[in-house]
Amino acid sequence: MRDKSICKVLIMRVASRCNLNCTYCYMYNVGDESFKSQPKFMSIDTVDKVIEQVGLHCETNNLKSFEFIFHGGEPMLISKEFYKYFVAQAKEKLPIQTKLFFAIQTNGILLSEEWCKVFSELKIEIGISIDGYEESHDKYRINHSGNGSFRSVMQGFKIASESAYLQKIPGVLSVINIQADAEKFFYFLKEYKIQLIDFLLPDCSYEKLPLGYEDGINDRTLYADWLIILFDLWFTDNTNGPQIIFFEQLVKIIIGIDEGFEYIGNRKAEFLTIETDGSIEVTGSFKVCGDGFTKKGYNIHTHTLEESLEDELAQRYINGHDNLCSKCQACPIVEVCGGGFVAHRYSKHNGFDNPSVYCLDLMKLITHVQNKVLDYLPIELVEESELTYLSFEELKHNNI
Repeated sequence: MRDKSICKVLIMRVASRCNLNCTYCYMYNVGDESFKSQPKFMSIDTVDKVIEQVGLHCETNNLKSFEFIFHGGEPMLISKEFYKYFVAQAKEKLPIQTKLFFAIQTNGILLSEEWCKVFSELKIEIGISIDGYEESHDKYRINHSGNGSFRSVMQGFKIASESAYLQKIPGVLSVINIQADAEKFFYFLKEYKIQLIDFLLPDCSYEKLPLGYEDGINDRTLYADWLIILFDLWFTDNTNGPQIIFFEQLVKIIIGIDEGFEYIGNRKAEFLTIETDGSIEVTGSFKVCGDGFTKKGYNIHTHTLEESLEDELAQRYINGHDNLCSKCQACPIVEVCGGGFVAHRYSKHNGFDNPSVYCLDLMKLITHVQNKVLDYLPIELVEESELTYLSFEELKHNNI
């Protein structure tokens, strides 16, 4: 009997429009056009229904914590009053024993001292999407006129970093651009004193392959090669450098602490998304699988979170590191990679019964990181951990 599925985080897509037009965006530029039929902004009625259903979910499952992540489109296109209302309603109506967390993921262009004051008062943590130094960032994160957004974004980052109201510098989320100079990227992080960053692999499937693999995956490991350069700089950096979440997760999983998320590890996903019209969906990355792929007919106005969690696609996402293809199951590093992110395994021919598009990238990166960790661990600890050095070439040959 499988464990009951639980949602502990809601991604609130409070705006379905954006003031940027990033070329890789899964909302607007991968072929899914469902946003066109949705309201531009989330209504107060939908907010009230979300709070009601989250309250029931928290009580039913005795949840000790719950998080709301405001997202878009661009979530700062909606008013400050919206956030004040949302947080006030959540604090008033959700169970007192459930500790609440709030965050916002923004492109940063609209950040001002006034917005920082609001986010500080509401205890909403800020994450800003920045794809590295100017040339790298502006390659894909463009506005609707086709111009780069780097300078506008970094102005917002500066305002938030220096704000008298905020207690911490915003975290950064970055989509990997293999055309960027990885070393230059690392020193960009240090130059701007970015303290925390996480990386995303470009959303893809076998039907829509990522940059560099357009003509097939073959034996290339372009994403691993880029990440390995960055990892080595980060791992051997003796200064107060940035905290890189993806690398920290990898190292911890290798030594036996699974704090992985969607891309790696074997933990269950506990996220759902609410669109502006109240639709309950899995994470938006699945939009790369096809137009309307995430639309399963569930809505916060007509369904409970429990009902939406039982949907076939939701179960596929939640249990994304289970039910792997035979090739993944036989792989020696499956306990670390977990088969990779579910959406990256999709093809029209086999559904999700494939290795990740990034299979070889993950294999090469994980073997490199494990070997590097072993080089730095005391011999006694290495013996206790039962870790061994890995050969990427041998793993690749045996797994073909």
